[in-house]
Amino acid sequence: MKVSKTRILGSSYVGLFAITNDKLCILARGTDSKTKKSIEEAMDVKVIEAGIYDSNLIAVFAKMNNKEVYLPSYALSKEIEAIEKEIKVKVIDSEQALGNLIEVNDEFAIVSETLKKETVSQLESNGLNILQQNIAKTDAIGSSVLLLNKSFLISPNASKEEVKNIQDTLNIRGGASTANTGDSFVRNSVLANKTGFIVGDLTTGHELNRIEEALEG
Repeated sequence: MKVSKTRILGSSYVGLFAITNDKLCILARGTDSKTKKSIEEAMDVKVIEAGIYDSNLIAVFAKMNNKEVYLPSYALSKEIEAIEKEIKVKVIDSEQALGNLIEVNDEFAIVSETLKKETVSQLESNGLNILQQNIAKTDAIGSSVLLLNKSFLISPNASKEEVKNIQDTLNIRGGASTANTGDSFVRNSVLANKTGFIVGDLTTGHELNRIEEALEG
């Protein structure tokens, strides 16, 4: 897989500022051109800039697969309209920080135990199979696991049972790693698709190897 170590808006927590699928990356507004180019080249994607709820913390509020992007109902209409020009948008009626509480691939959503029943039902009605569980004693699913269609990267604090449940339910393989020299909320520091990934610039060589092994399944 291709890889790039970088910062977004001066932060090593690059996963907070973007969401991606295999063709499109939605990136924080004001990202410099050099960083955009490194993302385009590492993941072979078109990059667009956007905000969610007038925030650059894209992944806190939204998640995306190859079919559509999932936005909370409090996203601004101008933000929804801009993103709809590039990909189908599914607005989820939720007051929660949606991206923090879910992680998706094309078939499945892993969702927090604190995600409201009505929100889970909306995801199900949109064709996603649901695995509802917390990871590593936290409901921050969106920070604790990164899903691809054939692999996953997960916090090293996840239990063996949690990892096995993901492997068996989603029928994919993966592995655990920190990033950015010890960040166990690994999705905050990594952005990936089937082609490549970007990581925060504080990520060590050992972490890079473990991340790549996990994402290659």
